[in-house]
Amino acid sequence: MLKKTLKATALVSSLAIMIGIAKPINVDAATTYVMATGSVNVRTGASTKYKSIDKLKRGKVVKVLSSKNGWYKIQLSSNKTGWSSKKYLTTTNATVKSGVNVRSGASKKYKVIDKLSKGEKVKVLSTSGDWHKVQFDGDEIGWSHEDYINKTSSSSSSLNVARKLTVKAYAYTGGGYTATGTKAKYGTLAVDPKVIPYGTKVYIKELDKVFTAEDCGGGIKGNKVDIYMNSESACRNWGVRTITLQILK
Repeated sequence: MLKKTLKATALVSSLAIMIGIAKPINVDAATTYVMATGSVNVRTGASTKYKSIDKLKRGKVVKVLSSKNGWYKIQLSSNKTGWSSKKYLTTTNATVKSGVNVRSGASKKYKVIDKLSKGEKVKVLSTSGDWHKVQFDGDEIGWSHEDYINKTSSSSSSLNVARKLTVKAYAYTGGGYTATGTKAKYGTLAVDPKVIPYGTKVYIKELDKVFTAEDCGGGIKGNKVDIYMNSESACRNWGVRTITLQILK
């Protein structure tokens, strides 16, 4: 197996940064953003007994700070937060309508840093005027004009789930080819094939993406998986987590 596995820990990340070999960690890549499915009240606390202090318009994208008893604490502005019910908020997915430039800021005056292909899936993180801040290729982030982005609500409820499995999830990168002969890419999952057979489709809620079990590793035995990421910073940002996979039929 030709890959570079990163078992990220706080100690390793700290040492890497101290000696100057690590890139800055992209905080947005691990941050949850949600979209209002309608007109949603924002309250001072995590219950309807608290007073309403604001409203989210349908389609408004906000950053999640924490959660409690079925409610999200959300960021309304740089100095204003509030609580809204999870029932009226959903994670935001989008597809690219046609080939579109990704820029470093929310205007054509900013330089082009990448280009998205028609039909490519991205995640909308926030909006500024007519521009969307999007996450693509796992951990890359930039801005594209809303005319070229088709937003949709994403939910695992539409998936055909066969079973759920709680695992310890690591992250790796480095390119090369998988144990099944495919090219390693974002969407590749390394598994113990005795637990999750090769070819199995797996939905990972934390990344809002379906992965394919097509790789393995010496340390990936039992209820462990290794998620392929596109960069070392994304691997460090992920670290090691205990998550519940949704194994699809």
